[in-house]
Formats: sequence, structure tokens, C-alpha cells
Amino acid sequence: MDQLGVEKRLSLCYLVCVALGGITSISTGVAWGHWYRTLDQCVGRNCSCIIYGKNTLSHFLGGGQSPCIWVTFGPLIYVFFCLCMTCFHGYRVLFTTKSPRTRTTRSVLAKMEHGSTVQITTITQEDTSPLPRTFWITLSVLSSLFFAYALIHFAIFVDGYYTTCGQYKRVLEKLLRVDGTAQPVIYRRLYCQSIFDFMDYMQLDTGNAYTSGYINTGLALSFGLSASFFAWVLLFMAGVLNVIMAKRREYV
Repeated sequence: MDQLGVEKRLSLCYLVCVALGGITSISTGVAWGHWYRTLDQCVGRNCSCIIYGKNTLSHFLGGGQSPCIWVTFGPLIYVFFCLCMTCFHGYRVLFTTKSPRTRTTRSVLAKMEHGSTVQITTITQEDTSPLPRTFWITLSVLSSLFFAYALIHFAIFVDGYYTTCGQYKRVLEKLLRVDGTAQPVIYRRLYCQSIFDFMDYMQLDTGNAYTSGYINTGLALSFGLSASFFAWVLLFMAGVLNVIMAKRREYV
């Protein structure tokens, strides 16, 4: 794999990561902002977070503020890194290479043993200027760190998402007065998207929400989860490409 092809793939990976990180921050921020005041009913501490919600006898409370800060603003760190690398590799791909049509040809006359001559034509194509091995080693380490960072971010997000979903199933059981054989419908058949739909319309103090009206909480959180998942996958791919280039032997 030539350096030009690797840098094109890296540019695409980093660019998509920027978009995915932005989607994660915006979608989770919208859900958090909507439920901020509704869920923050604790005394002496902040419990406004839509993830890691908790069912109590009188209220459904949100989780601590720190998980929402982490889930909402955490992606901005690797977004900044990916944006810088997108600009770097994108500039090199777009402006430091020639078009595939622009090729340099060179002809050489070679004399054979029996006295005849043969014209040999070589065609060379411009590539991006070589980067030192230390660059690729450094980027391999950084991309691996950001891959681990994004994976931890996703793990906390998905754990908080299912924690809130499971806790609100208990609220829904009380609100709908479900018992007996009907309970498995809530706990085994309803997906979390449906549970959050009930929350959007049945949470008793929804009027206290920061954003008036209703939002699709499950959809917003699902967008954030999906974007967070694909972000760490792409950062893993970028790390693999950087490691491949770091292991190459031909450097100037």
C-alpha cells in the first residue's frame, strides 16, 4: 500500500470521526438539556443527567452531572485531534500530489547481447512526499490512545443508557399498574426506544423540562450511541493504518 493511498484513507477516517463526534455531542446535549430540570430533584447534589437515571418511591431522578458532561463534551477532544489530522493529510493529498493523468515518462535504449537495441519506457507517478518514521510512530501511539479513549466513552454511554432504560421500566410498571403475567411485556419485549417514548409522554413533571414540548429522547440517545460506536471503530482503523506505515522500512 503506497503512502498516497494510506493518507487518503486516513483523511476519510478522520473526517468522518469529526462528524460522528459532533453528532454524539449534539444529540446527547439535546436530550440532557431537555430533561435537566425535570430530573434534577435531588437535595444537596446535582442529578440532572439523562443517563444513569434512578427510580425512587416518589420521583424518577437523573444520574450525576459528571457522566453527562463526559458523554456530551468528551468527544470534542478527539474531534479536535481528528480535525487537525484531516487538515494535514487532506492538504497533502489535494495539493502536494499530481493528478493521475500527469505522469513522467522516460525512455532508455538498452543493447541486447546479440547486438539489437530495445527501447524501454518507464512511467512514474507522483506520490505524497515521504514522512519520517518517527511521525508514523507518534501517530500510531496517539491514534491508539484516542481509540481507547473513544471506546471507554462508548462503554460508559451505553452502560448509562441501559441503566436509565432499566430503571424507567420500574417507573412504567407503577404508572401503568402492570402486574402478573403482563410484567414480562415491559421487561422482556419492549425495547429501550419504546421505554424512552413512554418517558417522553408520561413523565409527570415534563412541564419543568428546560425545552418546552416533547422531544424524541430515545432517538436522540440512539443517534449519539451509534455515532460513538462508529467513532471508535474508525479510530481503530486509523491506528492500524498508522502502524502499517510505521512498520515500513523504506524511509528517507
